[in-house]
Amino acid sequence: MKVVGLMKLRRKLLDHFFLPLFLMFGWNACVMASTIALYDVFEVAVSSSKDYSNPFDYDEVTLNGKFESPDGKTYEVTGFYDGVIEQAKTWRLRFMPMVPGEWRYWIASLDETQETSGTFIVSDRPQEEGNHGHISVDEENPGYLTHDDGSPHYWVGGKWISARDYGPRQKEGEMNAGVDPSKVKFGWKSDEQLIQYLELLKQYKHNGVLIKIGLYPLEKDAISWDLEWIQRGEWLVKEALKRGIYVQVNIFDTWSKHKDSWFQNNMDGTGQPFNVWVDGDDHKKQNYIRTIVSRFAAFPNVYWELGNEMEHSPNCGECFVELSNEKYIPWIRDADPYDLPIGLSEEIWRNANVDIGFLHQANVLEHDSWSKPVIMNELVRYDRPPSLMLDLYNKLPWTIRNAYKKHFGAITHRGLWQDGAINDPDLRFTYRRAFWNMFVRGGNGASEATWLYIDDQYSDAVHHVMRDHMHLASIVEKYSNILNKMRYMNDAVVLKDAEVTTRGIAGEVYIAYFDVGYGRHHGSGDVFMTLPKGSYSGAWYNTTSGVADEFDIDADGGKVVLKAPLFKEDIVLIVNRKSNRS
Repeated sequence: MKVVGLMKLRRKLLDHFFLPLFLMFGWNACVMASTIALYDVFEVAVSSSKDYSNPFDYDEVTLNGKFESPDGKTYEVTGFYDGVIEQAKTWRLRFMPMVPGEWRYWIASLDETQETSGTFIVSDRPQEEGNHGHISVDEENPGYLTHDDGSPHYWVGGKWISARDYGPRQKEGEMNAGVDPSKVKFGWKSDEQLIQYLELLKQYKHNGVLIKIGLYPLEKDAISWDLEWIQRGEWLVKEALKRGIYVQVNIFDTWSKHKDSWFQNNMDGTGQPFNVWVDGDDHKKQNYIRTIVSRFAAFPNVYWELGNEMEHSPNCGECFVELSNEKYIPWIRDADPYDLPIGLSEEIWRNANVDIGFLHQANVLEHDSWSKPVIMNELVRYDRPPSLMLDLYNKLPWTIRNAYKKHFGAITHRGLWQDGAINDPDLRFTYRRAFWNMFVRGGNGASEATWLYIDDQYSDAVHHVMRDHMHLASIVEKYSNILNKMRYMNDAVVLKDAEVTTRGIAGEVYIAYFDVGYGRHHGSGDVFMTLPKGSYSGAWYNTTSGVADEFDIDADGGKVVLKAPLFKEDIVLIVNRKSNRS
């Protein structure tokens, strides 16, 4: 072993914005105690000049460490190979301390014949305002998520960033641009384009983005990694953290890499680098999982999406669940010292030993059956609003409609996950309705148009959808101290000719979403609710402007009648007991 010099690692250190305690040592070095901020990353780099058949292979070489908290709890951590730096093969080991005080560590040499130890001090607060530590399922309210600092985690998510988005411009002569078989445009994105999108998320109080891996950065042996590719994905995670944005890291995907192409996908598992729907290739699969977890788990803004839409034909969703329960999930748990939440889509999450259910294109929100925290990771399908074009289309013979659909796609049924949908101002309300319905039904958040193209300027329609989502985020932020205690409340608030859904705490707070449908207006009407005796503040909250018209309520105990204002499409009623919240 030999020491890795600071100047040799200068390029790597430049993008470590969180200023980790970054140690480079030989095994006889004496390491003094240093101080880092709470939820920052402690990182060790170890180098070797020894030749290995494949340094990416954990069966051949492994960097192991152990960390002990001030209260004596221990965490075992595995490092990962990160390439050759100035002719020295380099491994990194990362750890995120989640409590303040003095921590101890022990790092074994690569050949496990020597060990070095030391201490570092963790301060009592994080460096970045948006860094709340890791996410976990709320033990007191297991239908919801929480951070290490005790604040709730509610997902106000943007698009998916695919592996092709942060991949190279070209590889071995193949260009990273085109349209995949599902008619989604893909291609290389510049740093400026990716940063611009993260800045847009921050501007509109979004706190989530999904980053896909989907086997793409794997080399042809399915053990080695294209390090430039995965390091850029890591850079994205760090840039997201700067802006208080949490990242769902996708591991497997029905649309994973085609084994014979760097940038095309293949939905058939037999055409991917290894088939996760059938047993076999355990070494490659476990090595892949271990590398992802070792590289990303220490970042405070990360948790896992085990698989995306794994039940799509020609693959077997239940087969994936069986293998996940038997192998993939235990492998993640074994490699992850923090036990970060694992999510899975679509409906197969119900039978998998995961922590979060990810809803995809769910037309009906069956909230009564949600046995785990649920996030809508891809929005619903929605029928196009009435139009002259739609009327003409529906009057055409079915043979002509089918031909039109084959060549141009159906105009009667649209997916809100599509770029064309979020850029269509006629569909603004359908997005807003999806966001609010997830909230009031007890969900843990929703993403936007997952296929939004970020190559060009953003339209006004995109800004409107994101701004509407921000208004919900403002309500979530306002009620953060009691958010996870709030529950779906059946028929707590009633208005004739409107669908009203309420989330709250009986006698304390009520947040009711009124939905009268696309383009419809609702005249003033009587709103009925039952309140215990006391004084309350009320507000009619405009979902498109974020403006609240406030009023007072004096309840004698029992039925209360309020007067709804004139509104179009939707509005929110917020009622608080005055002793609870002004």
